[in-house]
Amino acid sequence: MKNIIKLFILSLLVSSCGDFEPVVYDQINGQTGIGFTTVESSVTVPVAGISTTITVQTTNKLSSARTFGVAVDESSTGSSADYTIGTLSIPAESYEGTLDVTFGNFDNLPDLVTNKLVLNLDLPEGASVVGSSSTTINYVKAVVCNDLTLTINEDNYADERDWTITDSSGAIVAQCSDYAICPGGAPSGSLAPAQYVYDMTLSNGCYTFTIFDSYGDGLFDGSTTGDYALTCSVISHAAGSGNFGASESTDFCVNQ
Repeated sequence: MKNIIKLFILSLLVSSCGDFEPVVYDQINGQTGIGFTTVESSVTVPVAGISTTITVQTTNKLSSARTFGVAVDESSTGSSADYTIGTLSIPAESYEGTLDVTFGNFDNLPDLVTNKLVLNLDLPEGASVVGSSSTTINYVKAVVCNDLTLTINEDNYADERDWTITDSSGAIVAQCSDYAICPGGAPSGSLAPAQYVYDMTLSNGCYTFTIFDSYGDGLFDGSTTGDYALTCSVISHAAGSGNFGASESTDFCVNQ
């Protein structure tokens, strides 16, 4: 009886070994394994569109260049007009290849909605996956905004506060050098904590926002802690709070 059981188990092992061909990876003669090195990435699509490069890896290298197929998964959202998919190619004598995907269709993209493009490898017979068989690119329309708002929640010494916005050449394009003359600003000598809001329109470009405190303790007077935020729609260009000393600067760009 024991011998019969042994023969049965042996027959199962032989049958199992015959059903699967072992995968052998080596640089020259092994079976080709290929896969995406990045499972997920994100892209913000500007007015002019943008291209992103996805990297793939392979387990062997050949003397000639290779290309592989890529298919869009049905779980993708958005429109096929949003993107153009290039060719997944691996150069000769290389273990690494790339796939370029270009996003555009800016005017038809929904505002503040993130869509996803899911790409699957479409491999030929005999090739296997090493890494990931799919990659997801999350893409969202860039927010175009030129109307900025500066909000300052003051401590008890608002009259100590100045601020400037300078362009890339160093020229001042917006400022408050004296709350007594700034629109919505505090009168000279004000000691009451309050919120001050300033609206401004800036052209496309890069700028520096600097906030000053003449006493040198920022937005903290020992009891009240203030803060500030420079925003445009959902975009935060600069923010800070508390004791930043005599000044604090933040570089930012508008629609760049």
